[in-house]
Amino acid sequence: MNWGNYLFGFQGRINRAKIWLFVLIAIVVYIVYFTAVAVVFGGSIVAMVKGGPAGMMAGGATIGAAALASILLYLIVLYCGIAVSVKRLHDRNKSAWWIVVFIVIPIVLSWINLATMLSAMNAGANAAAPNPMMSLVGVASLILSIWGFVELYCLRGTEGPNAYGPDPLAGESAA
Repeated sequence: MNWGNYLFGFQGRINRAKIWLFVLIAIVVYIVYFTAVAVVFGGSIVAMVKGGPAGMMAGGATIGAAALASILLYLIVLYCGIAVSVKRLHDRNKSAWWIVVFIVIPIVLSWINLATMLSAMNAGANAAAPNPMMSLVGVASLILSIWGFVELYCLRGTEGPNAYGPDPLAGESAA
């Protein structure tokens, strides 16, 4: 397998096993990363809590470095996740624009829902009286997310070649 194209390329097709492999890789990367952060920066957090003003300054700098590294790792994993998802959409004979339907729209709808709830809480609104419109927004986000999950992770790709390349399973069944 060409790892560069698998993680960073947007051309071609991948099967379900390869998108699940990416999920496993991302989980392992995050476990290793956050374990390393805890080992490397854990002492700084303790110094920050117990060290008074000097500890706050020393700990704050290392926490900032850890935050920057976390953001960088997140952006790399996000880019790779989008690349892998696009290739999986290609296997389903769908264009990359379906990312908007399956990922972007549910995220935006969830942010709108969250912002509305926080605004209502800030205004002192009764939490027992949900906003029916925001409930519909939440349901729409959930439906799109489930549809995207089924399309990307559960359904078989198109059999045989399609507009995006040869069937990734065709070579496996012949071998």
